[in-house]
Amino acid sequence: MNYLLAFTSLAVAVTVYIAVCTRKVSFRAIPGPPSPSWVFGNMLQLWVSSPYGKYEFAWLKEYGNVYRLKGCFGQDRLMVSDPRAVQHVLNNVDTFRISPLVETFLHNFEGPRGIQVVQGAEHRRMRTALNVAFTASAVRQYQELFENVARKISSELEATSESVVDVCQVIGAGTLAAITEVVLGRSVEELDEELVQILSTALVQDTRQTPSSVVANALSVLLPQFNLLKHVVSLLPVLSLLRKARKLATRLGTQVIEEKAAALEGGMDPGDDLYAYLLRQNTTLTKEDIAIQTPVLLIAGQDTTANTLTFGLLELARKPELQEKIRQEIHSMADSPYDNRPLLNALIKESLRMFPAEALAERIVVRDTVIPLTESISTMAGEHIDHIPVRKGEVVLVGIASYQRDKSRWGENPDKFDPLRWVDGRVIQGEAIGPYANLLSFLGGPRTCLGWRFAVMEMQTIFSELLGKFSFALEEDKPDDLFVQLAVSLQPSDPDGKKVVPLRITRLL
Repeated sequence: MNYLLAFTSLAVAVTVYIAVCTRKVSFRAIPGPPSPSWVFGNMLQLWVSSPYGKYEFAWLKEYGNVYRLKGCFGQDRLMVSDPRAVQHVLNNVDTFRISPLVETFLHNFEGPRGIQVVQGAEHRRMRTALNVAFTASAVRQYQELFENVARKISSELEATSESVVDVCQVIGAGTLAAITEVVLGRSVEELDEELVQILSTALVQDTRQTPSSVVANALSVLLPQFNLLKHVVSLLPVLSLLRKARKLATRLGTQVIEEKAAALEGGMDPGDDLYAYLLRQNTTLTKEDIAIQTPVLLIAGQDTTANTLTFGLLELARKPELQEKIRQEIHSMADSPYDNRPLLNALIKESLRMFPAEALAERIVVRDTVIPLTESISTMAGEHIDHIPVRKGEVVLVGIASYQRDKSRWGENPDKFDPLRWVDGRVIQGEAIGPYANLLSFLGGPRTCLGWRFAVMEMQTIFSELLGKFSFALEEDKPDDLFVQLAVSLQPSDPDGKKVVPLRITRLL
């Protein structure tokens, strides 16, 4: 028997028990669902259930947009999807920090100077300098590059001899090509094969939520100073994969930046891509500052956008009449700017609303504070409160997917995919939360996704190209049994847990 392991396990168990039992929770009086397990609490129901949201959306209807959950080892957690509470948590990044385990993942993937890792003044400096390449005017300059990639995806579909195609694979390859060409000015064929494999498949497979990852996250929150736990977590296979991806992507970014900088110095054109744009702006960023952002730009611009596009095509395959309406708009408004096409943009907004890339955002309270609420709630004692005190060390879960199914904001049938809600006045215009259509799919506050305009244009060009030329339908004589599963982001899945969306594709033009 490994006595060191046994002793360590006992020490962890005792420390966890003491940590939980001696901590007084400020929101214990708030009602919530019963816990089925002391070890896992409600966390398996929340993070690992299939389809995603099976329990969460039922709790939203029963308990409202603020309720208490049980975490692992009896720890209480506060779930909020109340608009004012969500905005408060996301805006106050110095009071509500990401969990230690997520920080570990980000450090391994981005390194100590990645845009999602740096804090305070350094984060503000880097974000301000990077933002010049993601403004509305800057993104418009990438439109032709996006359209070229969209046509390449169309050509791939035209070249296939199969009537049923896995659109996950086609769209995933297309968005990877888009991000490499628009950010780096390189074709995907020029990328290291191992990097392509990691970005396109391996990360998705290895970042799915499991009971082990749920426990590891809980321990990292309860025992942030327990050094042995940090060493154990660092041995997880996915972190080795993240470090490999960072090494390959940063090496690629460094090479690209050096070549483009040399071209500029020699009076040559470095290209029309994002990195060339940054170098031309002569910002405060060094060449190294830019190159080290390559890992996060590649993964953030590839998998999450691909999933949103795939979900949108799947839902349109389920609703052929709606698909035809959008197709008619694409044909009749072919000469109009993408932003002026109401049904196209309604499709994008509804796909982001129903399938946000980050369904849950976990935050740790680092100093005592108070979370304000839009409307008052009732405690188990019958007291009405419009704010919730939280203490240092407590855990708050921002229910992004729940917020985006709140009937008071999104109108009738918020659980139904219905893009027409965006054009017939059902969506309630309230206080702005996220950067795009009041959605939290790109988060909000100081940590809002830099590339949200970038992603929207990518989706506009690809949806327009594909829906204008092809029809998408479900397989004949096959059950419609695809569902939503949580990995690094929400993704479509078949009953065996495989990321796949087979659709019948017919050329129209």
